[in-house]
Amino acid sequence: MGCGRGALFGGLAGLVAVLALAAPAASKTTAQFGPEQIRNYVVDVRIEPTGLVRVHETIDYDFGVVPKHGIFRDVPVRFDYPPKANHDRVYPIQVESVKASEGTPADYTLESGDVDGVGLKRIKIGDPDRTISGQHTYDITYTLRGVLNGFADHDELNLNAIGPGWTVPIQRASVTVEAPADITQVACFSGPLRSTLPCGSATSSGTTATFAQSTIPPGGALTVVVGMPKGAVPPPRPILEERFNLGTAFSVTPATAGLGGALLVFVVLLFAFLMYRFGRDRRYHGSAVDQAFGSDSGAEEYVPVLHHEETPVEFVPPDNLRPGQLGTLVDFTANPLDVTATIVDLAVRGYLVIEEIPGEGGFLHKPDWKLTKKKEADAQLKDYERKLLDALFEDGNEVQLSDLRYTFHTKMEEIQGALIEDAQSQGWFVRLPSTTRMQWGCLGVLVLLAGAGLMTLLIIFTHAALLGIPLLVAGILLTFGAYWMPQRTAKGTAVLRRTEGFRRFINESEKERARFAEQKNLFSEYLPYAIVFGATGKWAAAFAGLDDQPPDTSSWYISSTPFTFLAFSSAIDGFTVSTSGTLTSTPPSTSGSSGFSGGGFSGGGAGGGGGGSW
Repeated sequence: MGCGRGALFGGLAGLVAVLALAAPAASKTTAQFGPEQIRNYVVDVRIEPTGLVRVHETIDYDFGVVPKHGIFRDVPVRFDYPPKANHDRVYPIQVESVKASEGTPADYTLESGDVDGVGLKRIKIGDPDRTISGQHTYDITYTLRGVLNGFADHDELNLNAIGPGWTVPIQRASVTVEAPADITQVACFSGPLRSTLPCGSATSSGTTATFAQSTIPPGGALTVVVGMPKGAVPPPRPILEERFNLGTAFSVTPATAGLGGALLVFVVLLFAFLMYRFGRDRRYHGSAVDQAFGSDSGAEEYVPVLHHEETPVEFVPPDNLRPGQLGTLVDFTANPLDVTATIVDLAVRGYLVIEEIPGEGGFLHKPDWKLTKKKEADAQLKDYERKLLDALFEDGNEVQLSDLRYTFHTKMEEIQGALIEDAQSQGWFVRLPSTTRMQWGCLGVLVLLAGAGLMTLLIIFTHAALLGIPLLVAGILLTFGAYWMPQRTAKGTAVLRRTEGFRRFINESEKERARFAEQKNLFSEYLPYAIVFGATGKWAAAFAGLDDQPPDTSSWYISSTPFTFLAFSSAIDGFTVSTSGTLTSTPPSTSGSSGFSGGGFSGGGAGGGGGGSW
């Protein structure tokens, strides 16, 4: 019994001893491998006589049991500055050194970011290829400029020594501030953002101020305020940067509005002068007859601006020119319509037959047309006509219009080029219209690009972006005005004058003129010219009311319905539209598819920010 009781007490004593020895070990293990936290956060701040603020932070970070790569420290460097609209107050930062305890990766990168309108610099410390746990110490030294604030009776450092951005608790925190002169007053605030609660302690002695706080929860901050006499540092002034603002860039002031308006007027007048000097046709000097047929003296002059003079009616095409030639002369361009009219003209002249093929499915479906060659090209054909005839019947003497879809466009370009070359060889244009338009268009694009570049620079660096608008307008005017820059020679203007007279004959075909044309059996012969002038319906309608026998078109056009002027006009219009679209069609694409005086509070100073692990 005694022996048993002694053994029992001996065992209990041993157990107590074991527990007593194990308790510190267990406490140490829990402390080292407990939740993630900062055990001690020490901030040493030195205000240099130049006003530069040097910050040295020592952070004892306990990662707990979850492996991490390291920590990051976010330092705010840009805030909105309400006293001056569209400006930010900036605190330029320079990282001087980053160190860590033995065995702790201390490599770092400096990154930029923005949180809720506050610009941050992130010091990211650690090794992405290595993880650590437990307790580690980091030493970070950096400088800030533009932090101090100046007041009438003192200068002040208002610094978020520990900002509200930390996501882990801080067990202890202390801040020491060294000033270049005796410190006159201190204050300290701790707690969540905008808290006015004082920190644990705030004292000063001579040029040193000391602050401490026992615990800071996640999201809490520690803000210190230190006052110095005037003259200890150069007069503090905030460093401001203007935010980009499109409205500010286009500020309307007497200078920008006046100078911009003057430049815009100058640009418009200059463009008008260029059009007046280089975009006007020439004509023969003298009477209306001289202007239409040339004068013996050969004297020339520019056509007056906004000149309009009604031309007398011409009953025959000037100089027996072909419809495609007249169409090119009128608008400086060999249009697909001019080529289509040439096909009809070739048919009327006996080189081919156009046969209408009703669409499958009845009259509601679009018809097709078959072209049949009647005779080979001969010396009577112009070069562009010969190219057109050969291209149409390249694979035989018959072809359906629909078979030319997606395959004829390259030949079409050659024919249009030959047509414009023919017009140039007639001596109608000062230079090739396409060359003239290209030259002026390229100049316009260059001016437009220069204007865009100037506008961009003015927007970024000045408030005078209005001054870039005139150059942009100049580029736009030149680019789009290039279309009207080709010039006709005096000969070209003379032929154009008579062409306009012939257009009147086609376009204003009263019954008397139609009767004249019918007497000469010119309905079919002049039909291609009506196509070029866009007057097919009017030309046919002028004959519809006559009692004469309808013209015979069967030698060159075979219709699927009996001849009437209305039906024939509609069929020719349909052929014209289909041919222009088909001959120019191309294959479809196959590709698919960022303090003091009651005004202080926690988080209300410069610096601060926070951090965490990664």
